[in-house]
Amino acid sequence: VWEGGTKAEGWATMSGKGKAKKQGTEAKKLQAARTGAPTEEAYLLRVQNPKLAEDMKRMLRNQHEVPNKMEMRFKSDREGAFILGEKTFQASVRNLPCVTEVFKTLDDENLVKTVDVGQVVLVRDEEGEAPQQGEWRDGVTPVMRDARTRHFRKLPEMDPGLVEKVETELVEIVNHGAPKGWTYEDVEEEYVEGKDGKEGYWKEISRNQY
Repeated sequence: VWEGGTKAEGWATMSGKGKAKKQGTEAKKLQAARTGAPTEEAYLLRVQNPKLAEDMKRMLRNQHEVPNKMEMRFKSDREGAFILGEKTFQASVRNLPCVTEVFKTLDDENLVKTVDVGQVVLVRDEEGEAPQQGEWRDGVTPVMRDARTRHFRKLPEMDPGLVEKVETELVEIVNHGAPKGWTYEDVEEEYVEGKDGKEGYWKEISRNQY
């Protein structure tokens, strides 16, 4: 499954089988070893070179001749090279800020979950610098840009006494109560239409205080 990227960046995204390790696969490997079922690892392939991204998309659509050599070679768990024909591009494996679920459909109505993706393979230009070690700064979609800082930031420190007070008041409200010194009224009304074209009015049916 391929997803197009922004034209400015010119990257393409692919999920498929590969050597890249993703988070949370140890349990699946152990289960597969017990049951004999094959394991599948998925990753995202992000290409920064605009021309390379376009050529790979055209190959998937059978609009471009597939070269006789296309492979991914790793010299370590984090660094490697992407080879396409006679060209070689440096690649790096980084963790995504969160796990992404991948689904597939055969009828455009029902979705079936296939795998979880926890890592991305970044194929960069010849002059591009390797990304920082550890976790990748952005997620898969624009909403997850700089996700760790924007969505998973450290919460502000709060006074424990104030938190307990607010929690107690919320529980009392849910249980049809009110904080100390407050009174809530639950008024039920129904609208009565006026006769002969006259303006209608709201009629009170019940009133309860908490």
